[in-house]
Amino acid sequence: MKKILLVLLALSVFAFQNAFAQSRKITGTVTSADDGQPLPGVSVQLTGTSTGTQTNAQGAYSITVTGASASLTFTYIGYTAKTVTVGTGTVQNVTLAANSRALNEVVVSSYGVAQTKREVGGSISRINSNEFANQPIASMQTALQGRASGVTVIGNNGIPGGGINVRIRGVGSFNGVTAPLYVVDGVQLSGETFSGFTQTNTLAGLNPSDIESIEILKDAASASIYGAQGANGVVLITTKKGKAGKTKYNFNYYQGRQSAIKTFDVLNTQEFYQVRYEALANANPTSSATAVRNAALGNINLPTTATDADIANAATTDWQDYAFKTGVVQNFEGAINGGSDKTTFYTSGTYQNFQAIITKSDFRRGTFKLNLDHKASDKLSINANLNLSTIGQKGPFSISGSTLGNPAFAASTLLPSNPVYNANGTYFGLPGSGQAFTGVLNQNIVAINEYNVNDTRTNQLIGSFTANYDILPSLQFKSFYSMDYRTLVGKSFRDPRTNDAFAVKGSVETFNDYRTNFQTTQTLNYNKAFNQDNKLNALAGFEYRRQLNQQLYLYGTGVPSPLFQNAGATAVPVDIDQTFTGFKTLSYFGRVQYTYKQRYSLSGNIRYQGSSRFGTDEKFGLFGGVTGAWTIKEESFLKDVSWIDDLKLRGSIGSAGIDNGIGNFSSLALYGTGPLYNGASGIAFNQLANPGLQWERSTQYELGLDWSLFKNRLSGNFTYYVKKNSNLLLNQPVSSITGFTSITGNVGTIKNSGPEVEISSVNIQGRDRSSFRWTTDFNFTYTKNEVTGLYNGLQILPSDVSVRVGSPYGSIFTFPYAGVSPATGRPMWYDVNGNTTYSPVAADRRYIGNTLLPKFNGGLTNTFSYQGFDLSGLITYQYGQIASDSQVSFLYENGRRLINVLQDVYDRRWTTPGQITDVARPYDGGSEAQGIASTGGSRTYFKTDFIRLKQAQFGYNFGAKLLSKYKINTLRAYIQATNLVTITKFPGYDPEFYDPANGNAGAIPNSKNITFGIQLGF
Repeated sequence: MKKILLVLLALSVFAFQNAFAQSRKITGTVTSADDGQPLPGVSVQLTGTSTGTQTNAQGAYSITVTGASASLTFTYIGYTAKTVTVGTGTVQNVTLAANSRALNEVVVSSYGVAQTKREVGGSISRINSNEFANQPIASMQTALQGRASGVTVIGNNGIPGGGINVRIRGVGSFNGVTAPLYVVDGVQLSGETFSGFTQTNTLAGLNPSDIESIEILKDAASASIYGAQGANGVVLITTKKGKAGKTKYNFNYYQGRQSAIKTFDVLNTQEFYQVRYEALANANPTSSATAVRNAALGNINLPTTATDADIANAATTDWQDYAFKTGVVQNFEGAINGGSDKTTFYTSGTYQNFQAIITKSDFRRGTFKLNLDHKASDKLSINANLNLSTIGQKGPFSISGSTLGNPAFAASTLLPSNPVYNANGTYFGLPGSGQAFTGVLNQNIVAINEYNVNDTRTNQLIGSFTANYDILPSLQFKSFYSMDYRTLVGKSFRDPRTNDAFAVKGSVETFNDYRTNFQTTQTLNYNKAFNQDNKLNALAGFEYRRQLNQQLYLYGTGVPSPLFQNAGATAVPVDIDQTFTGFKTLSYFGRVQYTYKQRYSLSGNIRYQGSSRFGTDEKFGLFGGVTGAWTIKEESFLKDVSWIDDLKLRGSIGSAGIDNGIGNFSSLALYGTGPLYNGASGIAFNQLANPGLQWERSTQYELGLDWSLFKNRLSGNFTYYVKKNSNLLLNQPVSSITGFTSITGNVGTIKNSGPEVEISSVNIQGRDRSSFRWTTDFNFTYTKNEVTGLYNGLQILPSDVSVRVGSPYGSIFTFPYAGVSPATGRPMWYDVNGNTTYSPVAADRRYIGNTLLPKFNGGLTNTFSYQGFDLSGLITYQYGQIASDSQVSFLYENGRRLINVLQDVYDRRWTTPGQITDVARPYDGGSEAQGIASTGGSRTYFKTDFIRLKQAQFGYNFGAKLLSKYKINTLRAYIQATNLVTITKFPGYDPEFYDPANGNAGAIPNSKNITFGIQLGF
């Protein structure tokens, strides 16, 4: 009987304990401390677990907890995170304050894990969507410019949606592949610029208005968990999600115009005749004045019988008036979001039309976005995310496929004596007309771009599906699947009426490119707060990625009529080419982070990754990193220092492998098609096996300090980093007995280092939101780049003499320009001994600067607000980079060839013995090396230093009291402008972008935009 009573007593105690610890529902409302308004979309999470929910449109939430000691953590972008213990009650109302402590701001780290800044030991910069809202952006990379330290954004040209180079912490490769990994809602995008007959970059298919935030992972420890893809840094893009509550509708429309930032002041016909006369006379001192005059007359399409009056009355054409136009910018977009406590959605659609400033250069984009979240049960939640885009581009046509022939380049260099039209309105100088189009560039670019076609259509699908299952309150399984699918169809039609295709009666090229990037990631995430002092987060995962590329190229000549512009209509099939390639990666990764008393945080991650691009000897690589953070403010000696709000010391070390920039089969022995033999196709050995080909490796160290002072009136961070890249991949020579000249190998090392600074200040803080407020954000990056080693002890890379140990990568070694001899008017250079010479030799070359990276760059943003008005402006700057500019070099030739000349060069040219000037005498031919990029020395390289008012916006938000009468939530009118003012001595179109491959030849410049818009929400 006693045993029975004891059992019953034990069961009673157990039942009592179970009843006490039973689950119960906690409800409440989250409001803003500023104005008491409810906050929708606040994340409410059971502390130490992955269980959570969101507040609805009224700021209300409901969540099930167990036990009186349970606590809830409330996080919301722009507000300080807050943790509260629920106790024994069932109602928990919470008030959140705007970030008064910078280290409490929530950021997204690798694989979508949200952390407060105090827990982050690496270097992460965050850009919120309001910083680039309503800007006419065709490429999302431009939103990064000037807004984050350590980031350099360089456009290849000003074509809307065209190629853009983004570099994070310098240049770490010899093969030019320096782009970071872009991750959109967990989807790792294919990083290559998509090129057909125009260019479409990786992010061109994204609608900027769909983006919630951008996080930039700069240190190797944070990015190394992404493996080879993240070695150049990681850009995490988080798009908007639905918020529970009443469905909201938002519309945005803007329209404006864009114009050229700059055109060149070039010579008229009379001035060009004069400079050619002098050039011919100086080059032919024994020729008679009549012979020189006759030759110069022929250069401007006048007969030798022409009189001085005929020369004075000769017409002048400024081809820039026909090549450039006033572009139109239009944007229509709408978004809907809402949902219930279980299901939320966000969907949007947009149409953008950018008619560029160059003839036949347009960009049209349509997008559709759907982000759907559903809580299927207390343990299971799913997400479906879809982004569809279609982009149509028209690019300017280039003569013979050369960039030198596109309108932006040719317009300033064409001779002013050539007319565009004949008297009857037909184009001048077309083939078969009998009319001579004079000049080095001897085709009518207006006719070429009118008749020829250069179109590209790009379609992209970025889609993902995610299932999250809470195995335990602190253990979550996440299953993720995604696809980035892109198709490109390009067409290039050369009209039979133009010089390029007159002889072959027209030609057609078509180019089809299909790329499929599939990724699956399976992770287990353990998140546990053992008490108020100890927090542990652990992540383990597996990832598989496969990319397939297929291309088809067709080229044919002979069309029956210019109306037939497809390859099937051509009479002669000239070339057919089809390629199929791809690669795979397989990875296992993990991360562990421990935080003690919100004061000390230590994190380590590891990734074991294999790539099909490498041979059997080096297919897998092991990479990882460690970060640590110490919140000094929590120590007793600083806790009571009132003017210090937060102070954190952090550091990291990490390494990652790189497999970009080499072919998908560079490690394999390859066979390919050989020449025909007796009418049959053959097979030829075309690549040596290289099983020892190794990963490039990037190792990075950094130490940083984050601070917030004077009640968050002044906050920022300072970071110093050292980034070493080794085993750099590039072709290196091999013995000729192999039958080959080179093989891909690991050839060298390179180092980047320098400080990064970000500072934010609240200069004037009003009493409330309607008072005057002025804030400033500033960032600064200094980069030191150095080649530290080459294979076999070499000091200079044989295939590229600009790569030298001890010098920056991209260094220019050339002849220092010494000016003009006052006696003869001839150009001079300095020799190796510092003496002037007319004829420099190879030994006289000296380092004059770097073409790939500025020494320092950054941005300055000021924002003002008062009542409903706001004004913001972004200034960007850079210093310490040089660039060659083929167009300016041509315009500097000063009559050497039949190319127009800059007015400034003409005005300052040497004409009289004893004259002091830096512009040599006009001289026909190349023996005096005027303006020639290859031999002109430092005179043909220019400083790209600039300060630019990159973006400015002025707007007015109508008051809620007025709008409530019409059941409107928000109404905003604004005017926005980009590239308003540029201070620079760079003589070319634009110092902001540079293509080192061709010295900006034919690069289309950036434009100046002014747009007016209106936003409506209800």
